[in-house]
Amino acid sequence: MSRGQQPPGTGPDVAGWLVSEARSVESPAPLLEALCQRLQAQGVPLARASISLFTLHPLLHGRSFRWRPGQGVSTEVHPHGLQHLPGFALSPFKALLDGSPGIHRRLEAPSAPGDFPMFDELRADGLTDYLALPVCFSDGARHAVSWATDAPGGFSDAQLALLHGLHPLLQLVLEVLARKDMTGVLLDTYLGRDTGRRILQGQIRRGDGETTSAVICLSDLRSFTALSDALPRDALLELLNAYFETMVGAFHAHGAEVLKFMGDAVLAIFRIDAGSPVEERCEAAARTVREAVAAATRDNVERRRQGLPTYEFGAALHVGDVMYGNIGATDRLDFTVIGPAVNLASRIGGLCAALNEPVLLSEAFVSHYQGDTKDLGEHVLKGVGMPVRIYTLASQAGTRPQALTAA
Repeated sequence: MSRGQQPPGTGPDVAGWLVSEARSVESPAPLLEALCQRLQAQGVPLARASISLFTLHPLLHGRSFRWRPGQGVSTEVHPHGLQHLPGFALSPFKALLDGSPGIHRRLEAPSAPGDFPMFDELRADGLTDYLALPVCFSDGARHAVSWATDAPGGFSDAQLALLHGLHPLLQLVLEVLARKDMTGVLLDTYLGRDTGRRILQGQIRRGDGETTSAVICLSDLRSFTALSDALPRDALLELLNAYFETMVGAFHAHGAEVLKFMGDAVLAIFRIDAGSPVEERCEAAARTVREAVAAATRDNVERRRQGLPTYEFGAALHVGDVMYGNIGATDRLDFTVIGPAVNLASRIGGLCAALNEPVLLSEAFVSHYQGDTKDLGEHVLKGVGMPVRIYTLASQAGTRPQALTAA
């Protein structure tokens, strides 16, 4: 085949796949894998390909997906700050993000003055040709895709024309995938993993929901009012974030759904169903709060060493039925849990400071929990008609994270 010839059937076959089946692919990794296989089958001698997408994410600036023959696709995550690193500043991707319409280099020729340092690495890997194109989304955001070959002479003119010709379709598919991923990330981040999934599945009308059994955990920061008065705004936010990181890390590690932050409080549930019997969920909840207390103690040691304010919290565990779903106004909804069981958990949590215990348990929780507990007697709770018997975990009785200070 001469350099100007088109591989038989290449354009229509790959293009048709991009506008049909490719749109249902779940993520960029399988998309890139399938696309490279189709291009290879049509005679394009790919030796390397990559897609770099930048996104809205609390921890990540973006992700790169890299394909090599026989190795599949590997994924690399990029934390915030990537764009300020020297290696990125001198890369073709930085040029694409800054507005370059595309970069093409025949790597069999010697490196030219001012060329990208990455090209020397590609030559050392035996690559002969490199093409990078910007992936431009409808909102103006720019991302990148690259193709490389080790074929003698590089890509043919027809193969380069094919890659350029398919690029508008690839941009459209990547934008669809990126939007789906971004929507899921934002819903998970701001609403919780299970809640985000339910909303994406269509549970968006006021009143949508269900009654479910759950272990309820409500945790709040001790002495928050005093801290709010004593600490500057930035120091208070840093302290809150440290406390929330401790709690949410423990909840997620044991399968809880963190539903919301309410000022200095965290509301989470461990759903009880046929696959997660109540005894297992109670054990998971107890393990969660034990680990959170231990993590807070370790964190406070380090915070004190750095001269930062320390923190302690109180957590209540209760078992009961809750209404789990959408409540609110017609145009402003909240997906949460409500019901008497939630109210009781909140009242029990309010006793943590008075009883000087980091973890308190309801009688309903203890009736299903198989670990050791300590009976703290009956207590009158505001809004509850009868005295309520309260317990704590035997391993936590009398323990608490190191004393709170506003250093």
